[in-house]
Amino acid sequence: MADDLPRFERDELETFVQQYMELDRRTQRPQGIYSILSASREKKYQDTLQYFLNPRKSHGFRYALLNQFFECIDFYEYNLPNQHIDIDDEVWIGDDGIEGRIDLVIAGGSALGDHPRWAVFLELKVGAEEGTEQTPTYAAADTWNFSWFDENELVVDDLESKKYVYLKREAADTPTDSTFETVTWADVAKSFESGTQASLFEYPNRSVIQFTDFIQSLKETEGMDSAIDEDELNERLNVYFEHSDLIQQVERANSQFESDFDDVTTYLQNNWVDKIVNKYDVEKSGWNTSVSSNAEYQKLFPEYWDQDPLNSTSTIQLFYRHSPTTELLRNQTLRFRLRLPPARNAHTETQDTGHSFNTLFAEKCTTKYGDRIHDVLTKIGVDEIRLGSASALAVKDYPLDPHNLVGSYFDQLDTAVSEFCTPDSGLPIIINDVFEDVYRDVFGEDPTGEFSGGLHIKE
Repeated sequence: MADDLPRFERDELETFVQQYMELDRRTQRPQGIYSILSASREKKYQDTLQYFLNPRKSHGFRYALLNQFFECIDFYEYNLPNQHIDIDDEVWIGDDGIEGRIDLVIAGGSALGDHPRWAVFLELKVGAEEGTEQTPTYAAADTWNFSWFDENELVVDDLESKKYVYLKREAADTPTDSTFETVTWADVAKSFESGTQASLFEYPNRSVIQFTDFIQSLKETEGMDSAIDEDELNERLNVYFEHSDLIQQVERANSQFESDFDDVTTYLQNNWVDKIVNKYDVEKSGWNTSVSSNAEYQKLFPEYWDQDPLNSTSTIQLFYRHSPTTELLRNQTLRFRLRLPPARNAHTETQDTGHSFNTLFAEKCTTKYGDRIHDVLTKIGVDEIRLGSASALAVKDYPLDPHNLVGSYFDQLDTAVSEFCTPDSGLPIIINDVFEDVYRDVFGEDPTGEFSGGLHIKE
C-alpha cells in the first residue's frame, strides 16, 4: 500500500498549515441570520433542526447530526444508515375528539415495514411557555397523523421504542407531564459542537456556515459564549480552497487509513466481550456486558445497577463504558468511564420524595461520600473527576501502542477493568453504597436483588 501513496509537496503543505493556523481568530462576528429573518425564533429553530436532523437533505452532514442529537437526548437507535427515517413537523394528534399538534416527530424502521419501529416526539420551546394540558395531551395520544410511505397514521402502541422530549431554555419551567424528558438548547449546542468540531471541514462550506450560525443562535438564546466566528471560518476555508489539489492528495491517502481504523473499530467491538469473559467470571459475579453497533457505547456493569423503579421504559442505570471509536484509536487512546446517564426520565424527574436520582447522587458523591470516592479515584489515577453532575463521573485515558493497536487495546481494557471493576479496586463498593443510599431516598424502597460486589477473576 505504501507504494500507492502520493508524494506530497512538503513546502506547500507547511505553507498551508502556517497560513491556516495564523489567521486572526479575533474578528468581530456579524449579526446572525436568525436576527434578520422574520417569524418566531421557535419556528425558525424548528425548521432548522428538522433540516439538519434529516440525513436525506442536501446539507451533507448525513447521519452525523442525527446521531449526535440522539446521544444528547439519551436515545440509542443503532445502524441508522440502514433504516428508513422520516421527520415531520407540526404533527397533529389523530385521536377522535382530541386536538393538538406537536412540533417534530422523528420516526424510523425498515423500509419494508408498514409502520415505524421507533419514534421520537419533540416539543420545542424558546420564548413561549407550555400550553394548558399540552404535554399531558401529547403523552396520552394513541395515534398521530404522521406520513410513513402510503400510510398516514402512527400508532403509539405499535412502536417498539419511543421517547418524548421537551426542548427548552435552561431557565424555563419543566414540562407538566413527566413522560417528557427535559433537554435544554444549551445541551444541544454543546453536543453538536463537541461532535463536529474535529470534522467541520469534511462538510460543504455553505452547510458549515448555516450550521455554525444555528449553533451561535442557540448560544445567544441561552446566554452562552461562542467559539465560532463566520468571518474567521470563511477565511480559513478560502485558504483550504487555495491548496485544494494538495489537500485532495492528502485526503485520498487518508481514506485508506480511515478504512483501516474502521476495520479495527469493528474488530474491537465484536471481540472485547470474549476477552473479558475469558478472564473474568462475569455471570457468576452478577455482572453484564452490553455490545453496541455504535462504537461509542460498549458497557460493563453489575446487574444490580440496572433497576426499574417506575415500571417504565426509562430505567435507572449506572455503568462503566469504553469506546473504541476511530477518533480515540487515532489518538492511540483507550478511554474508560464510570457513567451516570444525564437525560433519562427516571434519573432526572423529581419523585414523590422530593428528590431526583441524579441530583441527589451528585450531591452525595460530593458531600457524604466525597472523601472516600476521591481516595479511591486518586489511587486509580483517573484523569478527570466530575462527581458534581451526571454524565461521566470519572474518566481515565490509557495509552495504546501504535505498533500493536489491537493487542494493546485489549491489554489496556484488562488494566482498566482491574482498576475500576474488581474487588481490589474498591470503587464498585463505594459507588454501590451511594447507589443504594440515593435509591432509597428517592424511591422509598431498596433496589431489587442483591449487590454481588466487584468483578471476579475466574478460578
